[in-house]
Amino acid sequence: MGNMTRLWPEGEPVRIWGVVERPEGFTWRGMAHPIQEVCHRWRVHTRWWEPDQEVWREYLKVTTDTGLLCLLYRDLRLGGWFLARVYD
Repeated sequence: MGNMTRLWPEGEPVRIWGVVERPEGFTWRGMAHPIQEVCHRWRVHTRWWEPDQEVWREYLKVTTDTGLLCLLYRDLRLGGWFLARVYD
């Protein structure tokens, strides 16, 4: 079997620590995950013409101190941080 990616389309809630613009780590399902590196960062703003469907997010692809490669996003419209994907 090949590698699998775990994906949460709606996002799994996480709590970040550090400065919002540069998080130092996140807590997911009760476990702390210090961020070693932010590999990539981008913003998505779509469906702005449909106020109840608008998506405005900032994504961060990060590696943790244990080597996990994760995709996090911050909901810029409603607030909150979420885990969208864990790459294996």
